[in-house]
Amino acid sequence: MVEMAPNTWLELATGRVDWASAVTDGRVQMSGNRADLSAYLPL
Repeated sequence: MVEMAPNTWLELATGRVDWASAVTDGRVQMSGNRADLSAYLPL
């Protein structure tokens, strides 16, 4: 499961924010062994 606000998704998809920073800042809530999307971002 991965949850985030729409603006966070847009920032991740465009590379304005990196995955690790978003997770550390609490902007992304995730659980499960396939929840790390860092290999797919930015689009």
